[in-house]
Amino acid sequence: MTRDTTYSDLELISMLKRGDVHAFDMLYSRHWSGMYQAAFYLLRDQNACMDIVQDIFAWLWEKRDQLEIQAVPSYLRAAVRFKVANYIRSGKIREGFYTELAGITMPSIPGPQDFLELNDLKIVIQEVINSLPPKCREIFLLSRDGQLTNQQIADLLQISVKTVEAQKTIALKRIRSAVEPHLLAMLLLPVVTHCH
Repeated sequence: MTRDTTYSDLELISMLKRGDVHAFDMLYSRHWSGMYQAAFYLLRDQNACMDIVQDIFAWLWEKRDQLEIQAVPSYLRAAVRFKVANYIRSGKIREGFYTELAGITMPSIPGPQDFLELNDLKIVIQEVINSLPPKCREIFLLSRDGQLTNQQIADLLQISVKTVEAQKTIALKRIRSAVEPHLLAMLLLPVVTHCH
C-alpha cells in the first residue's frame, strides 16, 4: 500500500482519470474531513454534510475521464459550497438551522474569510431581530438567549403557548428570508470566481 503522501493531488487526479481506484481512495481519505467540516460549518447537520461529501466524490468518480482540475483543494471547496447552496435553495434545511445561526458566537480574534462572512450574516440577523415587533422580538430572544421553552415563555408573559409558537414562527420566517440571499451569495460568489 503506497503512503498517502507519495503522490501530489494532481498526480492522484491524473491517476483517477485513468480509473485508478486506489488514487480515488487516497483523494477521499485526504480531503473528505476538510470538506465535511466546511459543509458542517454552514449547515450544522451531520447527515446532510456526509451526503454532500459522498455526492461530490460519486460525481468525481463518474466524471473522472473529463476532469480538468488545476487546484484540488479549492476545486473541492467550491464543490462543497455549490452543493450546500443547492441544499439551502431546495428548502430541505431543518427547523433549528436559523435559530442556531442566530446564536453562533464569533471568535474574538478576526479569523479567515469564512468568519468575516459569518459575521456579516450575524449582522443581518441582528437587524432582522431589531426590526421585529416588540412582543415577537421579546419571545424570540427569550427562546434563543434565555433558552426558555415555549411553555416557560407563555407562563412568563401570560400568553398562550400557541401565541408563543406563532410569534417564533414569524421571527424565524423573517430571519430565513433575510439570511437566505446572503447565504447563497456568500456560497456562490467564490464558486463563480474559482470556475471563471
